[in-house]
Amino acid sequence: MIINLSLVIVTLSAILVTFRVLRGPSWGDRIMAFDFLSVNLVVLFVLFAAKTHLLVMLDAALLLSLLGFLSTVALARYLLLGRVMK
Repeated sequence: MIINLSLVIVTLSAILVTFRVLRGPSWGDRIMAFDFLSVNLVVLFVLFAAKTHLLVMLDAALLLSLLGFLSTVALARYLLLGRVMK
């Protein structure tokens, strides 16, 4: 029951954060919302893995967290410096 309630709450949070990603007033707000959205999706994958006992979902959550972090850093560097690499 707790996992089901957590899934509902995190899903609602992901929907609200998606709205902020699409309608954020500035690029900084959108990047922060995108980072929080990636964290929400990782939590959803972990909760789903706990509910269904699918260990492959944990690998997907790890990959998604790595991609979310790298994309957040790349977007922030692009906004601050105008380039991503060097």
